[in-house]
Amino acid sequence: MPEFRVERTSLRGSSEKPCDEAVLKETREMDEKGFLKTCEVWVISMDLLDELITFRDKYGELILDQDPSFPQIPDSIEIYDDWRETRREPASIP
Repeated sequence: MPEFRVERTSLRGSSEKPCDEAVLKETREMDEKGFLKTCEVWVISMDLLDELITFRDKYGELILDQDPSFPQIPDSIEIYDDWRETRREPASIP
């Protein structure tokens, strides 16, 4: 069954469990120098579109992504429950 790293926008940077279905798993992540290091990530398993739709219905908006720096579990699901983009203030005119 395919695994997805899972995180919740409002918990970014936290080690708190992002959803009921998540389990903590040890995996490898490639650092900026190309070296693999061991890390723990929250994962869920799904192999049917119906499961993804049920998950979306339960948690709301999702972002599906893929990150090659996690070669063992490159696919991810983010539960988008908070604003994460940086807001810019309009430039003042001198």
